[in-house]
Amino acid sequence: MRAAMQYPATTMTNAFFTGKREQFFRPLTHADRECCAAVLRSLYDRVQGPNADYSEALTRDLVLAIVFQVLADPSLRAVVFAPGRTVSAEEERTYAGELLRKLKEHGWIEDYRDPIDLKPTLKMTRAGKEVSEVMSSLDNSRARTRQRNMRSAKKAIAAFVASQDVDELLDGHDFATRVVQDLQDDIEYFRLLIQSLTREALEQKVAWSEFNEFIEKRFAKEYAVRLVADSAERHRGQIVELLEQVRQLPDEVRQVIDANLMQRAAWLEGEVQQRSPSLWLCDRIEGMVEAACNLKLPMLRSEMNNYVRRFTSLLRQALSLDYGAASPLGRAMGVLKERPPPERDALLDALATRLGTAEVRLPAAALRWTVRGREVDHSPLAPLVVDEASRLEAAMRRAEAEAFAFSDQEVLAGLLPWLRRGRVSLHELPVTNAVEAVRVLHAVGAVRSTEGRRFVKARRTPDVFDTPYFSADDFELEADLSALARGEG
Repeated sequence: MRAAMQYPATTMTNAFFTGKREQFFRPLTHADRECCAAVLRSLYDRVQGPNADYSEALTRDLVLAIVFQVLADPSLRAVVFAPGRTVSAEEERTYAGELLRKLKEHGWIEDYRDPIDLKPTLKMTRAGKEVSEVMSSLDNSRARTRQRNMRSAKKAIAAFVASQDVDELLDGHDFATRVVQDLQDDIEYFRLLIQSLTREALEQKVAWSEFNEFIEKRFAKEYAVRLVADSAERHRGQIVELLEQVRQLPDEVRQVIDANLMQRAAWLEGEVQQRSPSLWLCDRIEGMVEAACNLKLPMLRSEMNNYVRRFTSLLRQALSLDYGAASPLGRAMGVLKERPPPERDALLDALATRLGTAEVRLPAAALRWTVRGREVDHSPLAPLVVDEASRLEAAMRRAEAEAFAFSDQEVLAGLLPWLRRGRVSLHELPVTNAVEAVRVLHAVGAVRSTEGRRFVKARRTPDVFDTPYFSADDFELEADLSALARGEG
């Protein structure tokens, strides 16, 4: 009682089942709950979903029309009315009116008066809208492109680079936080498919129709595109490049952006810890995108492989053993399942006695075996000769193998003499031999590495430069001489 008196305001504020919402979920507890859920999904799609018509107000007649449309589905109609019975139009109208009354009575829909023409209309309550959205998103019959948040994050960051609107950068961070969940939803989807396969196998069936539907509809139209043309890897590369452009903004511009960020998102103050808010957001976005591609994407491929392998195994077992109910093995298993334990043990003993004297043989003339000798004649090995020519050949092979093996540290070491002079562009670097050409090609990658980004900044320019060996986009490289001195010290 003391605890209840200590926090009365918090309890009343967080109370959900009060007022009209006291029996909020009662319409979904009756026998027609599947029909009611379908009506709520259709109603949400009409009000807030892709089929929303904002020019038309939500009236009583419109809600009744949605109910009639749902009742046109035979499977849902059988839930409401007795199957095989002729239902009159009057009974359908009565049921639709009763369902509308329940939704209004328990807080899903409420009366609303249009402020323009003062006509009485209806609208979904906030709680009804939120719960209906969850039921609509759980409808797995719709193909959804799960890279939408990855693409939205990329577009938001690109918009920030173009306009320097801090809201775009915050939106990019918000979308990036959902990228991992998108791939996790796909992983859970495949795990549910594997569980479905297991249930079908226990019921002595093979889910061929479900697998065929997945291959023709979901995989061919959605997952194949997502793993190839719409791969998260492609979006990751573009997002990382955009984040690098954000990091290369001038200091005076960054200070203005950071001030606006702290004004728009006060929660950043406890996260950045004396760092630049814009740089912190860039690191967080890149970290979440990297985690999605490096951790969740391999898990998605693994779960997809497990599903296909599990179905292939069950199908091969069904075709080879013929464990259907009409087969001898199926009848034997059915008898064993139905008998009590004493009779089951006696039947197993009888089967063991009959099968114990069986002899397994290959059918005559069915297979032809070719006898091969196990002894293989090997030609004698040539004597090992170590002379000046062999040493020279080994050294040449080793030199050829290591000729183009450059680490980021070696590339940065080759760039240091040029970076100490000040800002340098790629087209200004010499390309007189193969080593210098490779250094120019790998310069941007070395600068953007973990070690290089500490003291060197790379900014892409709109120019393209040509050499006798290649054509490439031009970048400006600029070193932080103080950070470079600290690193050398």
